[in-house]
Amino acid sequence: MIKMRKLTTSLLIMAMVLSMGACGSKKEDTKGNDSNEQSGIESDKPAGGRDVDVEILQYKIEIEEALKEATETYMKLYPNVHITVDTMGGQDTVETLYKAKIASGEMPDIFNCTGPVSCKIYADYLEDLSDQPWVDKANAGMLDLDKVGDKIYGMPVTTEGMGLITNKAMFEAVGIDVSTLDTYDKIDEAFNTLQTAIDKGELKDQFPNLQNVTAVQAGATWVLGNHAINVALTPEFNGDVFACADADEVSFEYKQSYIDYTNLQLKYSAGKDDPSKCITIEYTDAVQDLLANGKVAVIQQGNWIYNDVAKIDQTIADSLVYLPVPIKGYKEDCIFSIVSNYWCVNKQSDDDVRDACKHFLNWLYQSDTGKNIVVNEFGFTPVFNNYGDLKPSDPLTQNMVEFLENGKAISMVYRGAPTGEDYTMNVFGANVQGVLAGKMTWDECFDKSAKEWASRRAEENKE
Repeated sequence: MIKMRKLTTSLLIMAMVLSMGACGSKKEDTKGNDSNEQSGIESDKPAGGRDVDVEILQYKIEIEEALKEATETYMKLYPNVHITVDTMGGQDTVETLYKAKIASGEMPDIFNCTGPVSCKIYADYLEDLSDQPWVDKANAGMLDLDKVGDKIYGMPVTTEGMGLITNKAMFEAVGIDVSTLDTYDKIDEAFNTLQTAIDKGELKDQFPNLQNVTAVQAGATWVLGNHAINVALTPEFNGDVFACADADEVSFEYKQSYIDYTNLQLKYSAGKDDPSKCITIEYTDAVQDLLANGKVAVIQQGNWIYNDVAKIDQTIADSLVYLPVPIKGYKEDCIFSIVSNYWCVNKQSDDDVRDACKHFLNWLYQSDTGKNIVVNEFGFTPVFNNYGDLKPSDPLTQNMVEFLENGKAISMVYRGAPTGEDYTMNVFGANVQGVLAGKMTWDECFDKSAKEWASRRAEENKE
C-alpha cells in the first residue's frame, strides 16, 4: 500500500496563497541580466561545453509555442545544447505515452510527473533534484507532491485554479453581477436568466455570436476526468491527495454532486436535448472557437486559457473571471487549486544530458530572462520567492488569486487515483462519455469506476 504523509487542504491552499503573495514581496532587477550570480546557475557551460541533445516531453499545450521560443533563447546563450520540445494533448494520457517510450527505450530527458502515484510509477526515471539551487527558494508546500522522504524529484511548474470561466460582460448585459454568484442555485438561476435572454434574441446587437450559456467539453476526457472528477473526490478525501493515494476503495459518496454539476452545464448548452453532441467538443473547440468568439459565456477551465483567448479576442479575454464550482453538500463557493505539474529529469539519461537538463530548468526559472518568460510569456504564477515584483498581469489569474486569498479554494486530489491519469481519463472520463452517449447510466458509470479503482489499487499494492 502506498503510505504517504498527509497534506491538508488548508495547508496546501495556504502554501499557494504564500506563493501568490511572495511574487511582489521583494524588489529586485528582473530585466534581462543573466549573470550567474543573479540566476543561481552554477556553471555557464552546461555539460562542460560538450554538445548534447535534450528532449522535452510535456503536456501543457497552451505554452507549447512559448516554451519552444524559450528553448531557442537558451540555445543562443548555450549553443552546445540542442533542445527539442514535444507536446502532447487531447486524448493522450501520460501513462500511455510513457509506457510506449519506456518500451522503446526512448524516455524523454525532461518530462512531467506529479503526485505520489506517479512518483512511484516512474521511480526508476526520477533524478534526485534535492541539490538544485532553486530548491531552497520554493515557497512553502510547492515541493510536496513530488517529494518522497527527504528527496525532491520535481521542479514545480506553477499554481493554477480550475472553475467555471465566465465572460462577465454577458451576464452584466442582463443585470447580473457574477461576483454575487456563490451557490449552486444562484448560478443556476443566473444561467437560466442569460439563456432566456439569448433565446429571445435580446442580446443579438451586443453579442451577435452568442448561442448558449455553456459548452461541455465531453470530447476531452481530461476535462471530465482529471478536473471534474474532483467534484466527487475532493469532498470524499477532504482535499487530501495523500489520503486519496492511500485509499484501497472509493465510495463516490458525492456522485450526485458530480451529476448535478454536469447537468448544470448541460442544460444550458447545445447538448441540452442530446448530450451526445458534446462528445465532439474538445479543448480547442471550447476555448478558441466557442468562448473566444463569443458563442458561449461559460466553460469549465482554468487561468491557463487566458493567452489562447487573448490571441483571438482581447476584449473577451479581459472580461473573463471565475465562477465557483458548486459542489452540493460540500462547498458551493470555491474554485479548485493545484500545483499544476512538475518538471522532472530522467536519471537514466547520460551524465552530460542530465547536467544540461538541470541547467536549462534552473535558467528558465531562476535567470532574469527566464523569470520574465515564465511570468509574461507562459502566464504562470511564480512558485519561488525570488521573483521580485514579477507577477501575472492578466485579470483571470488575478481573479484566481483573489479566490485563494479569500480562502475560497479547495484542493484537487485526482493525482492520488490509482495508475494516475490512465484511471481518471481512460476509466472515469471514458465512463462519463458513455453516459453522455447514452450507452450507460450514471449508476453504472460510478459502479464501474469504483470497481476499477479497487482493482487497480490492489495491483499497485502488490508491487
